[in-house]
Amino acid sequence: MDLIPLIDQLSASDLYPHPVEVITTIETHISIVFLTGQFAYKLKKPVNFGFLDFSTLEQRKNFCSLELALNKRTAPEIYLEAVPLYAHHDRLSFTQSNDSEPVEYLVKMNQFNPNYVLGRFLRENTLEFEQIENLATQISNFHQQAEACPADLIYGHPDDAVHPMLENFPSLIQTFEHPEVRYRLTQLAQWTHFKQKQLYSLLEGRKNDGFVKACHGDMHLDNITLINEKPVLFDGIEFNDQFRWIDTINDLAFLLIDLDYRQQTALRRQLLSLYMNQTSDYKALELLRFYQAYRAMVRAKITALRYHQLDKNSREAEDCWQMALDYIKQAEGYAYDVPDTKIILMQGIAGSGKSHYAQQLLNEVDAIIISSDIERKRLYGVSPLHRVTEEEKTELYSAEMNQRTYETLYDLTETIVKAGYSVIVDATFLKYQHREVFMELAEKLNADYRVVYIEPEINLIEQNIEQRLYKNDSPSDATIDIMHRHLEQLEPPSHDEEVFKLTPHENICPETFKSWLNRPI
Repeated sequence: MDLIPLIDQLSASDLYPHPVEVITTIETHISIVFLTGQFAYKLKKPVNFGFLDFSTLEQRKNFCSLELALNKRTAPEIYLEAVPLYAHHDRLSFTQSNDSEPVEYLVKMNQFNPNYVLGRFLRENTLEFEQIENLATQISNFHQQAEACPADLIYGHPDDAVHPMLENFPSLIQTFEHPEVRYRLTQLAQWTHFKQKQLYSLLEGRKNDGFVKACHGDMHLDNITLINEKPVLFDGIEFNDQFRWIDTINDLAFLLIDLDYRQQTALRRQLLSLYMNQTSDYKALELLRFYQAYRAMVRAKITALRYHQLDKNSREAEDCWQMALDYIKQAEGYAYDVPDTKIILMQGIAGSGKSHYAQQLLNEVDAIIISSDIERKRLYGVSPLHRVTEEEKTELYSAEMNQRTYETLYDLTETIVKAGYSVIVDATFLKYQHREVFMELAEKLNADYRVVYIEPEINLIEQNIEQRLYKNDSPSDATIDIMHRHLEQLEPPSHDEEVFKLTPHENICPETFKSWLNRPI
């Protein structure tokens, strides 16, 4: 059936077998979603873009079923069924009569409030820390549970992964005729070739180690919504296996570049840091900018495709043109910028607020937080929120385990800084000897070394610990007795350490902190 009369009938409320409010639509270059009030129906356009082929009814039927199966992994509360649409003379119906055959297939979903889709929601609102933490947990759990790509499939191998990256450039070079833009695109294509060769063994190792999985494939802010105030991922890719069987860090990269593009820098830092804490996939950071540049170029290409579908003299076409240029510039930033790296130690006795302040620092510094509480329990083989018995506590907080924990933090810091990222190390660092090795590591890696020292205000710290024990939502097992033992062992920062001092419950002054952070040592 032709698309225009199909759209006309799907826009009529009397077609649907349930009460319908005012019908509105959401259209992209590949689909139209009809919002009816209680339910939403997604129609796949009969298009063939090479990377996507919906040109036959049988293909659209199969892709509706696959979309349903894949998206029920993350959004079972949204995705309901694939429904056939039948023709009765000149009228369509969701009910079959006699031997009528389907003329189209739709994905039926529970409708949700489009104002809570994050791409729209974040224009005037922000996410609470608990919501971004929940999102990081959902993504990390999804990635860890997703099916690994079978070894006999080429998807995710470096020779395969580079193809969609390079396919972004020809259409963009045709779109932008200006010599300077074409030169920039050619340079980015050459950089992509170079980085693929430079990272070849790492990319190959990721494939062999099972990090290439059945991912979401299109994880950006317009494909995440809040339902009951919790983020839910929807609209994952079903139409192209190469776009779906990808490295997990490639999957996450799309969301990170979208947060950057929409100037949600603090949320992006929090999400990446929390995801790394939960997956411990710190080695993936070496690939992140490679994939972020790719994802920005995907956005540039899709925006350019939309531009070609519009009246070139329209305001929307002009906006698409500029957006595509913005995405190209964003890709150049990931490819060429060389950030200064810092190693920032959080020092303070138990309950002083180190973890709270570490999260606050992400408003001011681009860094990954690593936590002694989390890594200690990972080494011990229990979850971060596991409440230890007295026997377990003796083992978990022994001198040997303390040493192993600091060694792990050291190794992770080295991995992260070598990948080009700053680190905030959240641990007590009571002893100078534990801080000294990080100072030496910073010198070795040509990174700035800093200490944020939280002074021991005992009354305030006791309140913190009592509140934390009551809430029971922290990886820390520290008690007031442990805090007092820490106080006896505490070696405050020495004269050779660059220190920023805080007291518990003190608000960080952004200007003062930035001035200290950027002060030459």
